[in-house]
Amino acid sequence: MLDLTVSGLLLDMDGTLVDSNALVEKIWQEFAHRHGLELASILEVSHGRPSIDTVREFLPDADAATHWEERNWIEAQGLASTDGVVEIPGAAEFMTRVDALGIPVSIVTSAPRDLAIKRFDAAGVPFPANAITADDITTGKPDPQPFALGAQLLGLPAGVCAAFEDSGAGLNSARGAGCAAVVVGSYDGPETIGLPRISNWDAVGLESAGEAFRVFTASEA
Repeated sequence: MLDLTVSGLLLDMDGTLVDSNALVEKIWQEFAHRHGLELASILEVSHGRPSIDTVREFLPDADAATHWEERNWIEAQGLASTDGVVEIPGAAEFMTRVDALGIPVSIVTSAPRDLAIKRFDAAGVPFPANAITADDITTGKPDPQPFALGAQLLGLPAGVCAAFEDSGAGLNSARGAGCAAVVVGSYDGPETIGLPRISNWDAVGLESAGEAFRVFTASEA
């Protein structure tokens, strides 16, 4: 169950607000094929992390120029197609309600900004004014930096922000920054123990609570 009173929201993109898993898996499959790698091994660690970090992990003997060439190829594939990209159920309506209530919100994604905007547009989910993307960080998830920067962008301490994430890397990043972490979807790793969870956004309620905001599942209303 979810029932938190917070001052701001920090939201991951892929798997949290937008479902692009089929497209992302297709891109990693081609990467794996070109380099003689096992797709399953890549998918075990890639979700939620900047693609450059995954490239470095699986091509340890390549030089930096090759790493960035591969990263740029991956991002170009993502920009070239939005096939199968849809919203996580209720995400668009949730973001509309967030805006109507004036809740401070930032996206915190490991994707570059142009790719994030394209996937939000494809899924029909409003892209908020604030976003921390791969273009804004020096160290990606699971490091706390992305969520710490997201809170900073909102002018809030991380401890008064709820962070919604669907991956182990993202949850570790959010908790490391001091956010109240919430699991989205079915991921069930050790990082999820003791955390509230939502399956999608359909049953998530919002209301003002003085100078803060309450975010809750409908059964908690």
